[in-house]
Amino acid sequence: MMSSYQFFKLLHELAAFWFIAGILGRQLARRQAHRSTDIAAFTTLTGLAGRFESLMVIPGNLLVIVAGIVTAIIGRWPLFGFLQGAEANWLLVANLILLGGLLLVPLVYVPRGKKFDQALQAAQTAGAITPQLTTTLNDPVVKFAHLGEYLGLFVIIVLMVLKPF
Repeated sequence: MMSSYQFFKLLHELAAFWFIAGILGRQLARRQAHRSTDIAAFTTLTGLAGRFESLMVIPGNLLVIVAGIVTAIIGRWPLFGFLQGAEANWLLVANLILLGGLLLVPLVYVPRGKKFDQALQAAQTAGAITPQLTTTLNDPVVKFAHLGEYLGLFVIIVLMVLKPF
C-alpha cells in the first residue's frame, strides 16, 4: 500500500515531468514561430506555445509547488533550512529559486505579454510580420527572463537529485 508521503512524492515528480514537458513544447513552438516569415503560421505556432503554457506549464508548476510542499511537510523535510534550525539548506535554495521564477510572471511576462498581444494583433491586421512584432519577439528582458527560468529549473533539478547541502 502506498503511504501518503509516497503518493505526494510521486505526484510531485509526475507534475515536474508534466511541467518540464510543457516548457520544452512551448519553447519548440516559440522557436519555430520566430523562424516563420508567414503571419498565419506565426499565429498558429504562438497559439500552440500558448496552449503548452496554459495546459502544461502553469498547472504543472502549481502542482509541483503544492505537491512539493505537502511532500516536504509529510516527510519532515526542512522547507526553510537554517531558518528553522536545520542543517540541510538545499530545499530553501530551491524554494528561493521558485519564488524568483514566480516573480517573473507579474514583473516581466504579464506586462511584456500585453505588448506582444498588441503587436500580434497589429501584424495580423497588416497581414504580415511587422517590425513592431519583431521588436517584441526580440525583447532582451523576456529572453533573459526565460534564460533565468531554464537555469533555475536546472539548478532545482540538481538540488533535488543531489541534495548537496
